[in-house]
Amino acid sequence: MSTSLSLHGVRGGVGVTTMVAALGRALHAQGERMLLVECNPDHLLGLHLGLPADESRGWARAWLDGQDWRDAAFGTLPGLALLPYGLASEADVAAVEDRLRRSPRFWAERLPLLAAQFDWILFDLPQRLDAHVAAVNQHGGCALPLRLTTVDPGCHVLLQRRADDTRRVLCNRYDPAMDPARAVQRDLMQLWIDGGPRLVPQPLHEDASVSAALARKLPLGTDADGSQAAADVASLAVWCLAERGRLRAREGRSP
Repeated sequence: MSTSLSLHGVRGGVGVTTMVAALGRALHAQGERMLLVECNPDHLLGLHLGLPADESRGWARAWLDGQDWRDAAFGTLPGLALLPYGLASEADVAAVEDRLRRSPRFWAERLPLLAAQFDWILFDLPQRLDAHVAAVNQHGGCALPLRLTTVDPGCHVLLQRRADDTRRVLCNRYDPAMDPARAVQRDLMQLWIDGGPRLVPQPLHEDASVSAALARKLPLGTDADGSQAAADVASLAVWCLAERGRLRAREGRSP
C-alpha cells in the first residue's frame, strides 16, 4: 500500500520541483519504490531525472489528447518512476484545470491502480491552479501534504495570511551562517519555531550543489552526495519514513 506525499510552494520559486526530485531519490536510496507525479505545467521535473528537455509526453498531455495516461510514465531507475505533466500551452493548462474542476476525483480513481506498485507517490504541485492541488490533497486524500517555504519576510506574510492551513511547513534554502545579512532568516526561523506554523523538523540548507545537480540532469544526492543539502534531504527521507509509521499506527495498520 503506497503513501502519498505532496509538496506545494507557499509562493512560486521556492524550489518545489527540485525538492520532489531530491526527496524521491533519497527515499529510493532507502529501498523504497517511488513514483514521482508532476502536476506542475512547467514540465521541469523530468530534467532532474535525465529526460531530454524536448520530451513532450505526460499524463496531462495524454488526457487532453485522448490517450492512456499510463503510457506517459518513465522508468528512470529500477524502483524509481516518473509521470511528467507533458508539454502544454496556457490554453491546454486552463483546459486541464477545468477538467479537474469538473472531475475532481481524477487522482482518487487512479491511485488505487498504483498503490501495489509503489511504496510512495510524490506529487509536485503547482501555484495558482486550485483544481490541480485539490485533486491531490482534498479529493485524492493525500496522506502527507506539505508546504514548502523559504525563510524570508514575503513567505512569512503569506504564512500569516493562511494561518488556517494546517499542513506542515518545510523550510528550504536556510542559511544559519553568522552573516548580518542573514539575521532576518535566523529571527524568522526562531519566530516560527516559537509559535508559527507546524514545521517539518528538518530544514533544507542553502547549497550551490542544488543548481549544479540540475545542470547535470541528476537529482540532488546522486550528483553531490557529500553536500549539506543532500544530507538534509537524506534526513528528511528518514523523517518521512517515521511519519509514515506514525500515520499507519494511528490508522491501526502495520508500519
